[in-house]
Amino acid sequence: MVPLLALGMAGEPPQPVRLTVYGPATATWASLQRIDQTLALAGAALVLLAVALCWLQVRVGLAPLRRLEALLATIRNPSSAAQEGALVDVQAMLAAPTGRDLQPLQAELASLWEHNARVVARARAHASDLNHALKKPLALLSAQASSDAAVPAADVQRQVQAMAQVIDRYQARTFSDALHMQAAIHPATAAQPVDVAQCVAEVVRMMERLHADQALEWTLQVQDGTTPLWRGERTDLEEVLGNLLDNAGKWAASAVHIGLAMEEGDAAQPPQVVLQIEDDGPGMARHQLRAAGQRGLRFDDSVQGSGLGLHIATQMVQAYGGELSLGKSALLKGLSVRVVLPGVQAAQRPRKA
Repeated sequence: MVPLLALGMAGEPPQPVRLTVYGPATATWASLQRIDQTLALAGAALVLLAVALCWLQVRVGLAPLRRLEALLATIRNPSSAAQEGALVDVQAMLAAPTGRDLQPLQAELASLWEHNARVVARARAHASDLNHALKKPLALLSAQASSDAAVPAADVQRQVQAMAQVIDRYQARTFSDALHMQAAIHPATAAQPVDVAQCVAEVVRMMERLHADQALEWTLQVQDGTTPLWRGERTDLEEVLGNLLDNAGKWAASAVHIGLAMEEGDAAQPPQVVLQIEDDGPGMARHQLRAAGQRGLRFDDSVQGSGLGLHIATQMVQAYGGELSLGKSALLKGLSVRVVLPGVQAAQRPRKA
């Protein structure tokens, strides 16, 4: 029995007429089935294409993250890269373009890597400086013990105290480095602002007592108007000032001048505190100015010291993103040391009449 497909039409009154036409339905149903199959295949193809595009987008879009993941894994376990004979240039990989969306993350990772590299370098320098500083009292004790079987207790006590002071100083510097790193990662934990003028005045008074037998004239000139407040560790600032002022006191003939000012910043450059330490000593030649600051380097053994003070001050200033430079003093004709430290804010202080 052949299925039929009916199509009916009705006429309009007053003479209603209904017309019904019958025809075979097989051809129409076959056409509808072909249309359904075409739509199903097209839908499946679109779904597969969408899945493929999503997979490709994820693969391409997350490729920078996978590179960063591989880089961090290499940094965490550098021995694996060494076994494969590959030398990883961390700075180059962190500087590679990753797209606008991942650029902030890449910048933060690069900053963290650079900061950690500075901390590791400072830790190695601390260990080397501590080793160098302890050699002298140990050598003195060894020489006394080899020349005299009964070493005086006062000499032993004096050298032991000297070593203890050295260890305490480097322990404080290591703790300061840890606080500095924590402040860089978590700004809310940063140290309270340090009154630079007050800190400099206290160190100057201490140096006056330390070099009292030289009858030096110590002068401190602070820029009028504002008092610089520095966001850093007070112990670090005291360490830098102590090393530089002690060095100036050792070489000065009659006077040491300390100038304190603040350079106003702008949108690109924040405010900076500037310290200028000058003396009327012999100063340094050009080749000495270029070599000064190297660990343990001394130009004159007649003056007591270990050759570490200027190197320590330079390392600590650079750790805060600052700059320490040497030159000839225009005021006193001796050595001039200029220290620039960022991270400064100005605070109004009432002036006494």
